[in-house]
Amino acid sequence: MDGIFGEVVFTYTSEQVVEDGILFDILQINPEWEKGIIRYITTNLMSQGYMDDDINVPNLLDLLNQANAIVRQASNGSKDKPESFYSGEIELPSGKKQQIFISLNELGKYTIMLPEDY
Repeated sequence: MDGIFGEVVFTYTSEQVVEDGILFDILQINPEWEKGIIRYITTNLMSQGYMDDDINVPNLLDLLNQANAIVRQASNGSKDKPESFYSGEIELPSGKKQQIFISLNELGKYTIMLPEDY
């Protein structure tokens, strides 16, 4: 790609970020979730009660539902054109309120993260 900024020197894919332990691929839990809009969650966010030694699937489903609700609400019930970035507040498993970012990745799916992960 030779655009305004010239040729791309290096690309760091989401798959490589998963291998490096920064992102968690939710398809590891259920390959059927490929049908949804979310693909990755930062391991930093996962450590907030969604993953200890094992994945806490009920808590993970709650996170996915809360993130989907943020996107639906911001996009007029998914009637508006999808945006590349959303932000909203969720309730962590601890009961604490937490802002999250939901950002479009190179696969056309979203990654959920804490603000400091952005």
